[in-house]
Amino acid sequence: MSFQNCSGQLKCSDLKNGIFELKSETGTTIIERNGNTQIEKNHGLNYYSDVEWITDCKYELKNHRNNNGELEKEELNSVYTVEIIEIMKDSVRIKTTANYSDKSLERTLKIIELK
Repeated sequence: MSFQNCSGQLKCSDLKNGIFELKSETGTTIIERNGNTQIEKNHGLNYYSDVEWITDCKYELKNHRNNNGELEKEELNSVYTVEIIEIMKDSVRIKTTANYSDKSLERTLKIIELK
């Protein structure tokens, strides 16, 4: 399946709302972003974060909440900055950094559905 807008190319702004799949060593995580909320679903648990867009290609994830909607104590002041660095026809490459680390992590998300 290919996701393209009328000009034939996806833009960062096309990825603000949708469902994505991340495969990693811990399993498959389904990421659903809608408006200012992101839900990460993994192993039957849901984790919620507020999304704040900095630019069309960069956003921050804050106020991480667990399955019960309670703030995660170990994530209380954590801010994750996600930058879209490459858009392919059915996936997107992102780079994630955190306010508590100098390290960055690059991953590829499969696009399941755009809204």
